Amino acid sequence: MFSTFPYTSFSQNVGLVGVTGVKSRWVCVAAGAIMIVLGMLPKMAALVESVPTFVLGGAGLVMFGMVAATGIRILANVDFKGNRNNLYIVALSIGFGLVPLVAPRWTQHMAHGLHPLLESGILLTAISAVVLNLYFNGGREDKAGAIEAAKAAEAH
Repeated sequence: MFSTFPYTSFSQNVGLVGVTGVKSRWVCVAAGAIMIVLGMLPKMAALVESVPTFVLGGAGLVMFGMVAATGIRILANVDFKGNRNNLYIVALSIGFGLVPLVAPRWTQHMAHGLHPLLESGILLTAISAVVLNLYFNGGREDKAGAIEAAKAAEAH
């Protein structure tokens, strides 16, 4: 009964916030309620499925572009001059994320259970960024900087 409509959430929501400017949690709650209702209506799922691929492609182009632009905007606030380790973190993380793209069979000799984790460039980028940030910057506790970064994030 509940599997007729795909109800999932993706990182493209960041792009939606950039496109629409809406930042309310209630929008997510309403969208969740709408998805539950749509899950009970197979005819609505068929209607959504009938949307032409090029329309979805055009919307996807804008969404993924907004996700990339939001990431660039966030990186613009990083202190690359005062802490040169941040440049290494970004460079290595992007490099790790590109590995599945440039060498798609790089996991062929690894445990099969690790393949879903290692074949995603986004996941590799995120994990490497967190691990490298902990390694290079984890020992320093900068409460004032963290408060300043939180205020800057709220302002966006």
